[in-house]
Amino acid sequence: MELNELIIRHDGVITARDALAAGLSRSAITRRVESGEWHRIVRGVYLVATHARSARAQARLAVHSIGGGAALGGAAAAWWLGLCSDEPRRHLVYTAVSGRHPRRTSTTVVRERRLLDEDVIVHRGLCVTERSLTVLDASETLGIGVIDSALLRRTVTIRSLEAAHARYPKRHGSPAVCRYLAALANGARSEAERMAVGIFTSAGLTGWIANYPTAGYTVDFAFPEHLLAVEIDGFAFHRDADAFQRDRTRRNALIAAGWEVLNFTWSDLLDQPQALVERVQQVLARRAA
Repeated sequence: MELNELIIRHDGVITARDALAAGLSRSAITRRVESGEWHRIVRGVYLVATHARSARAQARLAVHSIGGGAALGGAAAAWWLGLCSDEPRRHLVYTAVSGRHPRRTSTTVVRERRLLDEDVIVHRGLCVTERSLTVLDASETLGIGVIDSALLRRTVTIRSLEAAHARYPKRHGSPAVCRYLAALANGARSEAERMAVGIFTSAGLTGWIANYPTAGYTVDFAFPEHLLAVEIDGFAFHRDADAFQRDRTRRNALIAAGWEVLNFTWSDLLDQPQALVERVQQVLARRAA
């Protein structure tokens, strides 16, 4: 590939290796650095001065700063692959090379893991973890929602997630992923209810009734004295337009009957139980005033 085209496609980031492969000599690289045309980020990795240090450039710099065989992973890889929208502030980079990595950029978080070939892909010219492994690792910081979203888009399947998890069963964040996969595979109302009951009981919340009939519907958890309904939403990948409409109709009917409705997700149950409790307590206190 011609050098200028390579630079454009790679967001202004160029490595010495790629420059040499494109026909530049080492002395030509040195001249570009000395003239300020290229900025040296770490040894052998450069950002062309006419290109901004964009989020995409920073991701490339993070991976290239570690060297050959490195791959972007976790939430940063999920963003790179379009599986989430938030630009990463840190870039998880996997490498099979153990020891110190003095070349890393300021945003690079290095994790040593020897990845199998099937778990590394090249997307837009950068090595990243394959989609199933990416969403599992991203859930460590983004929660179960990133997995649910990928399932909804059919980017991954539960089977592919389970297979990726089985290939690295003792990796960082594995216990949480086990809980997520168990919930996704089950996905049953009874499992959500069991978790919610445990959260309410541990927090000392009282006055609630599970599966409470009112206004022509059955509320997941009702606080009848305060007309507060707590509903647990199912996983998005299990839902369709008809289910969405039924939920809206149900919610409108409850509100019309004087109920205040709080909707929580599986992510709330698994990742933010304290925030769920505090929200319920706030509404109960307000409606009791």
